[in-house]
Amino acid sequence: MPYIIVKTCWPSHQVPEVVKKAIEQIKKFPEDSSLGETILPNAVKATTDGFKTISVTEAAKGKFEELYARAGEIMQLYAPIEGFEYSIEVWATVAEAFATIGQTPPE
Repeated sequence: MPYIIVKTCWPSHQVPEVVKKAIEQIKKFPEDSSLGETILPNAVKATTDGFKTISVTEAAKGKFEELYARAGEIMQLYAPIEGFEYSIEVWATVAEAFATIGQTPPE
């Protein structure tokens, strides 16, 4: 099943607000392994433009729509924070990419 990749960025002065929302988000949306496997829970990078994060989850079979919708709901919690931006991307796994050309990936 595909990967859902969430990328975020926000200005440094908004760290207290983002952390406050992150604590709220964890309580409101606890981990739900039935939706997929977390490949990269949340990598964080400090830059001269502020902070950036990336997370990667592989959707469980039949759970893509639910996982994608959940990612959107979670990101909407952060939307009121000035300067907070995000993207939700869908990427194919290697097996899915090979399947689109009628092949199987090498082992």
